[in-house]
Amino acid sequence: MKSLIDKAVPMGKDSIKQNYRVVVMGTAGVGKSSIISKFMHDKFTESHKETIEELHRHRMQFESVSVDIDILDTAGSHQFPAMRKLAIATGDAFLLVFSVNDPESFETVKNLRDEIRLQKQTGQYSIVVVANKTDLDADESHSHAVTESVVCMDWEEKFVNTSAKTGDNIDIVFQALENKIRERITLAEK
Repeated sequence: MKSLIDKAVPMGKDSIKQNYRVVVMGTAGVGKSSIISKFMHDKFTESHKETIEELHRHRMQFESVSVDIDILDTAGSHQFPAMRKLAIATGDAFLLVFSVNDPESFETVKNLRDEIRLQKQTGQYSIVVVANKTDLDADESHSHAVTESVVCMDWEEKFVNTSAKTGDNIDIVFQALENKIRERITLAEK
């Protein structure tokens, strides 16, 4: 599952070192920290600990390019608007996470996407929308299909159903980010 990042490769003299910031955003309790923990450490914790802001770092290697990935786990509450604005300003990619058993959390994702679009210039960022906690809500496939349609067709963003608890599709989320990073590296090298 961790093939995409945890491969630290020594940089040669011809290597290009870059930094890429992934900002993980969404309402409190949707599983942002759990997704990161499952990806980085293959661990899931049942208890919820409110996050203010945590930064995690990993390194990815693409041919001769070494990329440091900073994964910023943000607060789920809206009591820190200045921190949210700074996170958006410094972000290259955004994981917008909502819980399938909390319809209001998708409304927050809509608002966050709008805020990102207002602050960032077109083409200067990537978004992956993550529907988490799919292990809790097997009956709601119709509403998931509608939500996925909105994200993929109307917004033209990547959409992934996940369960941080079971690990389902966690690797797909980060593979989507890896693809976006590869695209940016290819453009930068041209």
